[in-house]
Amino acid sequence: MNENNQKFKNDKFIVEKEGLANFFLHSVDKNNIPSKSMVVFYNKKMEINRDITNLAIIAYNKLFNQNKLVIVDSMAASGIGSIRMLKECKNIKKIYINDINPMAIDLIKKNIQINNLKDIESLIKISKKSANLLFSELALMKQDEKPDIISIDPFGTPNLYIDSAFKAIKKKNSLICITATDTPVLFGIRKKACLRKYMSMPLHTEYCKEIGARILIYFISRIANINNLGISPLLTFYSNHFIRFFALTYKNKERIFENINKFGYIIHCSHCGHRMSFTDDILKILGKCPLCNKSQKIVSAGPLWLGNMHRTNFIEELINLNEDCNYNNKNRIKKILNLIVEENDMPITYYNLHRLSKELRLSNIPKIEKIINEIKKKKNYKASRTHFDFLSIKTSMNIKALKKLLLSL
Repeated sequence: MNENNQKFKNDKFIVEKEGLANFFLHSVDKNNIPSKSMVVFYNKKMEINRDITNLAIIAYNKLFNQNKLVIVDSMAASGIGSIRMLKECKNIKKIYINDINPMAIDLIKKNIQINNLKDIESLIKISKKSANLLFSELALMKQDEKPDIISIDPFGTPNLYIDSAFKAIKKKNSLICITATDTPVLFGIRKKACLRKYMSMPLHTEYCKEIGARILIYFISRIANINNLGISPLLTFYSNHFIRFFALTYKNKERIFENINKFGYIIHCSHCGHRMSFTDDILKILGKCPLCNKSQKIVSAGPLWLGNMHRTNFIEELINLNEDCNYNNKNRIKKILNLIVEENDMPITYYNLHRLSKELRLSNIPKIEKIINEIKKKKNYKASRTHFDFLSIKTSMNIKALKKLLLSL
């Protein structure tokens, strides 16, 4: 560390480490609750987001696009995400490191210095702009010069940036990485805000995390469609009150139309807990629950994405890459990714076993693995755990049969 960096450290900065990168953080921001009031935004809990993002970039480069990559980190803050990409992802042609906060730009430059990136400084383009302004400038570039990867990681909703991002990115086989941290909106606590921001009705139920993720994918897919693009989900995961979504872009009208058929609704009976998904017109909604035959108890969520949220070969590649890393979150990432592989082809929604056990007044809560094994023993039924909630399971068994099974155990 040179004398200037030592002065920064002793004066008003502290040095932190994440992945292979060291970085300065303003002393006053240390241990602060992450908020817009910070001098430069940093959230330690989002480290797992940056870990998985780098694994995703490496996997994307191996599976879908072997060229040298042009990457845009549109809301870089301290620059830790971008710097980690430069140090951990090897095949980078250019990286745009952008933030609208002038204090962030100063910190990014200091953090590039502390990480000895001068040898590859020609790959780095730093800018102080709104993300949408940067995207609009990139949209004017020739197609082969446009970004291969765009990361959108805002404080709150990403909805304001998605349209301009799809205009800026390469049309075929590019990687879009989007974070949403406005989970109270997506999870149905603020329904009106969800209708306004995502044009979809949420549902605050035990499986609201999955509902929120599917609403986010639906919204992103619709905005892509407006731009004559389709998206193919590679990975969707929830952790620490945020949702992170990765998808490939494509330009094929027939495939786009096929994906539109994956938009639909989830129907939930607030009396018995039965749920089902359908792609028909919402006006054809059932008047009574098909399980308990109660009327006036049916609620719905949507429109939302009803297709798969992950691609198995991509997740398996992430699992392999994670084994070779020394991330602090390595074991946690392994657990999340293994659960995602399990749940990928399972029915939509999940059941919280603690909640069901309490409702049934069970003296003991059966172990999750035992319940899953018992379900699998029964003909034509399948079950798995889910990364959305470690106390829940996904199953093709309806809630009436599941309750009966729990009582028998």
